[in-house]
Amino acid sequence: MEGTSLKLRDVTASDLPIFFAQQQDSIACQQAAFPARDRGAFDQHWARILQNTVGFIRTIVWNGEVAGNVVSFNRADEREVGYWLGREYWGLGVATRALQELLVIEKHRPLFAGVVDDNAGSIRVLEKCGFQLLRSERSHSLARGADIAELIFELKT
Repeated sequence: MEGTSLKLRDVTASDLPIFFAQQQDSIACQQAAFPARDRGAFDQHWARILQNTVGFIRTIVWNGEVAGNVVSFNRADEREVGYWLGREYWGLGVATRALQELLVIEKHRPLFAGVVDDNAGSIRVLEKCGFQLLRSERSHSLARGADIAELIFELKT
């Protein structure tokens, strides 16, 4: 997009209050089918993430503002990617561009990503970045209080 800039940078301590506020957004939690963490659980979670030397964790900066984060990490025997954006950055191409940038530095393949089957925006992001639908899994979402279908996408190359 003309007139917009995106960069990924290392996470700093000043990013964490922004990430905390973003994950408190009830609409975002519903969309992701992931419950918000209280401050203590959030701080513990991020302490573990920031100590992880296997994957990547980057702050997404959009037009000079912290828009969210993008990550790669190991879960069981699979390397996964994910992201979380403040709702004000949805629909602007931020997630797609951030994931494309992460894929430049994250060389591991295959990569996997999970998304709830009714999260059309995230499905489009994954497809634009070359991910293909691999399988569907049922699980229980605490954020929604119901079973959900999670689509698992794979990027092979």
